[in-house]
Amino acid sequence: MAFPINKGDPSSSITHQYRYDVFVSFRGEDTRNNFTSILIGILSHHGINIFLDNEHLRGEEISDKLFKVIESSRISIIVFSKNYAFSTWCLKELVKILECKTKDQQIVLPIFYKVDPSEVRNQNGKFGETLTKHETKFKDKMEVQKWRIALHEAGNIGGWHCKKDHPQFTLIKEVFEVISRVELNYTKIFDVKYPIGIDSRVEDINCLLDIDSNDVRMVVIHGLPGIGKTTIAKSIYDLIAYHFEGSIFLENVKENSRTNDGKRQLREALYSEILGGGTLKEPGAIKRINMRMEMPQHKRILIILDDVDKLIQVTDLLGECNCFASGSRIIITTRDEKLLSTLQEDYHLTCYNYRLMELDKHESRELFCQHAFKENKPKKGYSELVDLFISYAKGLPLALKIIGSDLYPRDDIRCWKIALDKYERILNPNILEVLKISYDGLDQTQQHIFLDIASFLKGLCKDVVELILESCNSYDPYYDIEILKDKSLIFVDERGKLSMHDLIQRMGLEIIKQESKVSKKHKRLLCYDDASDLPDTGLEEVEGITLCFPQPRNMQIDFGRTKKLKYLTVRNLICEDVKYLPNELRLIDWNEFPLPSLPATVNLQKLVALRVPGSHIKLDEHFERCRLTALKYMDFSDCENITKLPDLSVIAPNIKRLELDNCENLVEIHQSVGLLEALEYWSLADCKNLKMIPRNLKLKSLRCFCLRGCGSLWKFPNIGQSTERLALPSSIRNLTSLQELIIGTKYLNDLPSCFSTLPNLNVLCMYDLENFPKNLAPDCFPKLGEIMVWDSNITTLPDISSIFSRLTRLDIHNCRNLQKIPRLPSCMDYVEVTGCKSLDSQSSRRLLRQFAKNVGLPRNIVCPRGSSHRDYAFETDFPHKKRFSLKLDGQVLIQGSRIPKWFNHQIVGSSISFSVGRKFLSPFAFCVVTQVQWEYSFEYSIAGYYTINLFVDVDGYKGLHSCTRRIPIRTDSYLWVFYISDSSLEDIILNERTDVKLQFEFSNYNPEIAEITIKKCGVHVACMCSPQNSAADKVAA
Repeated sequence: MAFPINKGDPSSSITHQYRYDVFVSFRGEDTRNNFTSILIGILSHHGINIFLDNEHLRGEEISDKLFKVIESSRISIIVFSKNYAFSTWCLKELVKILECKTKDQQIVLPIFYKVDPSEVRNQNGKFGETLTKHETKFKDKMEVQKWRIALHEAGNIGGWHCKKDHPQFTLIKEVFEVISRVELNYTKIFDVKYPIGIDSRVEDINCLLDIDSNDVRMVVIHGLPGIGKTTIAKSIYDLIAYHFEGSIFLENVKENSRTNDGKRQLREALYSEILGGGTLKEPGAIKRINMRMEMPQHKRILIILDDVDKLIQVTDLLGECNCFASGSRIIITTRDEKLLSTLQEDYHLTCYNYRLMELDKHESRELFCQHAFKENKPKKGYSELVDLFISYAKGLPLALKIIGSDLYPRDDIRCWKIALDKYERILNPNILEVLKISYDGLDQTQQHIFLDIASFLKGLCKDVVELILESCNSYDPYYDIEILKDKSLIFVDERGKLSMHDLIQRMGLEIIKQESKVSKKHKRLLCYDDASDLPDTGLEEVEGITLCFPQPRNMQIDFGRTKKLKYLTVRNLICEDVKYLPNELRLIDWNEFPLPSLPATVNLQKLVALRVPGSHIKLDEHFERCRLTALKYMDFSDCENITKLPDLSVIAPNIKRLELDNCENLVEIHQSVGLLEALEYWSLADCKNLKMIPRNLKLKSLRCFCLRGCGSLWKFPNIGQSTERLALPSSIRNLTSLQELIIGTKYLNDLPSCFSTLPNLNVLCMYDLENFPKNLAPDCFPKLGEIMVWDSNITTLPDISSIFSRLTRLDIHNCRNLQKIPRLPSCMDYVEVTGCKSLDSQSSRRLLRQFAKNVGLPRNIVCPRGSSHRDYAFETDFPHKKRFSLKLDGQVLIQGSRIPKWFNHQIVGSSISFSVGRKFLSPFAFCVVTQVQWEYSFEYSIAGYYTINLFVDVDGYKGLHSCTRRIPIRTDSYLWVFYISDSSLEDIILNERTDVKLQFEFSNYNPEIAEITIKKCGVHVACMCSPQNSAADKVAA
């Protein structure tokens, strides 16, 4: 920020004797315990001499001593807050400060903290109301007129406008830099040029640090390479270091620990800064410190170790961590998530793990634009290109910075398009260098596994990947996969599939390309564009081939020379004839496989996974002759030519996962499939012509069985009966391991009695029902915890509270004729009812009140201020008194945009504030209205997920609750209601009157699929809010 410093005659500042560098004028009740305390603390930490008022010099009349302090200060900072003008002390200080500005060339730096400068300048809003009251109260009208003139003058001085969403770290950094330019020669704080996304992450970590508590704490920050771990750690250091008697930030610990000289320098720096010693020149000093680094037990210290990858690096520097003084803090940044678990076992500390997440779309856009355009939004005509670059970077700050800087100041759309094409083909070397650090830290086996996942296995279920790798390498890869997860190179998504960040995958593919150029041999062949062809030589050594073309392409492939081939992944390849497939294959992943059967001569006894969705395969006599004894995973989804599933007990007796979704012409399944003892997952979703499944089911390992959309799976019963019923065999009772059952057909009127004997069934999902099954006895399904009813024509539900007494979750969606929701079990903690247009409003009200009764919510309470409240910015200030865990006792999601009237606090926006007394420990409820807007092409067709974050601030005590939920699949408004008992708040010490603030936030969702906007929120609580007494407190309808 270019800040104009009001300079006068230079000689005046030389001759004037300043006792203090900075005087701060502020309204204590507004900012003493948050913004101003941080500002003063940071400036003091960097050696700036600040007068600390603490109100000792204030009496009935402002003290002459305080005026002398202002006169003897070189700079005055004025923090204008909403109640600043209420204080006559502040107004008198302001008049004196402006006198010193004119007389002594004092530098004046105003900060408009959540007030508009025009309110100060023109005395609008609260400032105007307050000055009017002063004129009524004081006889000396001239003094009030001086205050008005002073406010007008100060409002015209260039300063900072700290809005509720303004990054406070940025503002404080700018204040410090301005003071530094006044030649005070203080150490510059860590420079973060564009601190987008920093404040929220720093807030999260500071909640974990809880610097006001007296225990010794350690926080390990981990995440992707290039995600900003060092930047965040530096920002935290600047914000909190002043709280400690000694502090140090040790950079590049891993790199510096590689040599003895580097280790010596690290220990020497630590010894000097923390222990207060000099340099360690004598030969034995290093050894002595290495043997036992005794931290001062009387000195509260902060140590940050940046970029650690081995435990030995921590122990070399810190020794025995149980000798730290109370209140000390240790922060470690690392790529290794599991580093904390080892430290937690070895050291007696309160330890926390914090995974640093990628930037969301809005943060990514702003950061990229700051680097590419030097402003926070795209230039005209560049918006679509910016979105493409943001999609490429996938929230990785390193990539956004490097690419944005490379494009600046090129004002040429053609140049941008060419650059994007180049980035798609070749990973930027600066990005590659950083990302590759984690890869270089793996052993050779782990590197091979990572490259195999990046090339062939990404997107497969984790357990399937483990089976494939175990077959390839002859040992269990579980440990090595966990190492890759710990280093943030891969992750398991919400569906249990292995995935990785797109740029991490590109890094892997670039490594493969570079290794092939060096060795002149191809172990992994990867073809992703139309110009790619298989080489004429070297195929004998190839172990994996990926042919993924952007458009369908004709190509004839002779696999006869690829004898060592283990992985084959194919997309958009039209191949008229495949006469041979190598015997060493473990994976065939070929969408739209073009042939009606596997080659007649194949011998795929080592094949582990066969995935050919949407293919022409028929499972004819050629397939029946196959003996796939190692096969564990088979996916024939969307294969229209399959009419019968043959005898798998001979073909693939060890199959674990069998997917036959949307095989529209599948009619019959061989009886032997019901005897596959290893089968764990079996899905027949939307096989609408399926009429026969095995009568004898002895699938002792089966955990999930999906029969949704199998509308023809029925039979005619005995003569004399006129109804049709689901043809499910009584042997289903043998599925003793079954945990999830998914069924759906309009012919289902009753569930076979054998269903209720399933001892471990936990989830029952029912689709496309005409009526809810009626023959359900009380306490059937002894372990049933969740019921889902989707896309059905049911009008009523049974007496759920008596039939499913242990039910904890109920999810009803798109049951358009459902009119009523019955009473639910008292143990219920989550209910979701959406898309039920016939549901009467009384049912919704009854549902909400039942949850209220379950947690003991007080009734008929009102707020003295009325139900409408002001929108308060949620404070992200420090220090925090304590962090507490927020436990929810019930959640309800229903369709609608109105908050029930019994919520005695309601507001437009995402945050709300209220006051409570000591009886706040009674149960309460809060709610939020959201608008879900799906992109048209994705609505109803894709499953999206998001994270709900609820932040609670109770007089400085910070609480956070986060949970991941599925995004409602239609565009509409939704009401979330959350219930909480007193158990989460029992350790909080309340005053006679305590301020509480709540804020809702939705994160970790893909805005390209759907946008989620918070419209309103509300609270039902026994409060002690002050009566509404000014227009400023009112909310527009």
